[in-house]
Amino acid sequence: MATQRDVARAAGVSLAVVSAVVNGTSHTRMRESTRTRVLRAMQQLGYQPNHAARSLRLNQTGMIAMILNKLDNPVYGPLRQGVYEAAAEHGATVLLGDAETMRSGSQFLTRLLSQGTVDGILVRGEGLLDDDVMAELHSHPKPILILEHAPDHPWIDIDDRRAGEIATRFLVNLRHRHIVFVGGSGYISQQRYLGYQQAMDSAGLAPAPHLATGFGEQAGADGLRQAMQAATAPTAIVVNNIMSAVGVLAAAHDLGIAIPDQLSVVGIHDVDLMQHLRPAVTAVRMPMYQLGWAGVEALYDLIAGRSGTGGLITDPEPELVIRDSATALNPAGAENLVRPATSLTTEIRARPQP
Repeated sequence: MATQRDVARAAGVSLAVVSAVVNGTSHTRMRESTRTRVLRAMQQLGYQPNHAARSLRLNQTGMIAMILNKLDNPVYGPLRQGVYEAAAEHGATVLLGDAETMRSGSQFLTRLLSQGTVDGILVRGEGLLDDDVMAELHSHPKPILILEHAPDHPWIDIDDRRAGEIATRFLVNLRHRHIVFVGGSGYISQQRYLGYQQAMDSAGLAPAPHLATGFGEQAGADGLRQAMQAATAPTAIVVNNIMSAVGVLAAAHDLGIAIPDQLSVVGIHDVDLMQHLRPAVTAVRMPMYQLGWAGVEALYDLIAGRSGTGGLITDPEPELVIRDSATALNPAGAENLVRPATSLTTEIRARPQP
């Protein structure tokens, strides 16, 4: 089995340089060509870093925790994958927990932070964590990164406002004028609604009030029923969360509303289920994998004592996946509708699955 000394000999560098490359430290200065030479020697020799020994030297457990609001939410699949793969690059394993276990009065957070179980924690509570829980997070020295906007704590997030704007602008470009925004509550939903407002304002249209009916399928159904009670019925709807779009489709069927011929629907987030619904749902795909990966990297920066990481992920930005749930109004706004054009710069075409 190759050692660091073997790598140093093969690359023609000192043992300290090899150690700096393996551990990802910045204390030893080197050219990029030197780093590349060391990495090539590691690959040629089949060198495998001993992460367990490194954890002992650094007084680390080699484990991080990720706390999510509702672990079974399919939206989190790419997020978890990004976290798992980035953690593996650091030789770490991931402990999963549900944000429900972190409510005020729960001992879960205290045990997790005080028993030295993990080296750091990623949290995406989506408004579920109250002030007492956030205060407890602040009181512990263990590095904690919030996977959503958190002005008083290290955070990293995706561009939810841009997602709302993309979804709405797509419908505006399909000549819809009466567009409503349905579902959600809390900061993330507010950002998506602000994006909706921005697109409506830019088009010279009046934004409708936010129908903040919450999350899940029932929230979508309730939102649609409320929207249809307005003096002017909408011709298009932006759904805050893709799972609520399932409820919108179900309620539309019950109300005898044909989608997309009488109502166009675009959901924010995308999961595999959306391509199997009828009609298949047009959605704004969020960079959740990148959020997971970048979150782990930012967390390990905190663990290493480096600050200034995190912030808003703008590259890649949200992408529109066009399926069958949205169509264009004719210029007169009549009921005779045409299929949407595919020339919009913000869209990607959903590919059929084998």
